[in-house]
Amino acid sequence: MTLDIQALDPNHASEQQLADYHAMRAAAVAVDFPEDPPLTYAAAIGRLRTPPVEDGPCRFWVGDLDGRLAGSVRVSLPESSNTGIAQVEVHVHPALRRRGVGTALLLAAMPAVLESRRATVLGQPMKPDSAGAPWAAGLGFEVTHSMVMQVLRLATTPAQLWEVPVPTGYRLAQWTGTTPEPLIDSYAVARQAIEDAPTGESSYRATRWTPARIRETDRELADAGAEQRVVIAIDDTTDQVAGVHVVHNYPHRREIGYIHDTSVLAAHRGHRLGAAMKAAMARRLADERPDLDIVCTTTATTNTHMIGINHALGYHTARTMNWVETTTAKLAERLAAIA
Repeated sequence: MTLDIQALDPNHASEQQLADYHAMRAAAVAVDFPEDPPLTYAAAIGRLRTPPVEDGPCRFWVGDLDGRLAGSVRVSLPESSNTGIAQVEVHVHPALRRRGVGTALLLAAMPAVLESRRATVLGQPMKPDSAGAPWAAGLGFEVTHSMVMQVLRLATTPAQLWEVPVPTGYRLAQWTGTTPEPLIDSYAVARQAIEDAPTGESSYRATRWTPARIRETDRELADAGAEQRVVIAIDDTTDQVAGVHVVHNYPHRREIGYIHDTSVLAAHRGHRLGAAMKAAMARRLADERPDLDIVCTTTATTNTHMIGINHALGYHTARTMNWVETTTAKLAERLAAIA
């Protein structure tokens, strides 16, 4: 096997390189996630060029096997609460698996992980029975968290499921884009309530939301051409934000909305604010974004309360995904032994 591994700059790659990358990723998605629609060129290259803002700076490598793009690896360095973590994402064409391609790509990217001086390596979420699960386990990755992905299909879900009343003593407000300055302080506090969400034994931590971080994220999303839609619950007594529901939509996946946060301050839980905010968002998206087909959300498998709320609103569970991680030192040792 002769694997030629080269760094890839998504913004300066040739059309042929991008077409080859899309072909490899589309083939992998078709096998690994047959329940998903086919991966389009725009979606594959859009995510390559515009990763989610929370992923931080990213670097890419691709491997050619006898003139065919066999796989890719991405190293991303999240910021804010996760400066001790390096994320790695490895993809291999299904027809070329079990030939050492993924391991070779990870070896090539390992110097960048070591240079980052981050002590933990987080792998991409994967199905428990995926082809990559035993490979990752063999490299020392351990499952630290399990989540379900749930999907809401806006056009086919009965709208009456979204007729959820706003609890007495609260009102909803909403916006698209930049956070209104008069709300930003209490909005940051309410977003921070997401830190209570179950994360298993994962080292990954929720963003530490402050007004400054809110403004920075707003700018990053605008620079990426992403649309941010927000529904909040306001306490009528204090006029402070009590709950938050945030959906992001990237230009390369106009048909998909990704729930980024749903959080309610502890003192305001038990009133179904989460359901009211999610229902209001679904109604709004159905009315204003007919080109947006589905809304996706991930929830810890242990968070049966939120999973139940989602089901009541018309979401269905698409799959279970495990988060895996290892220490940088352990991964470097395993790879050195293989090399």
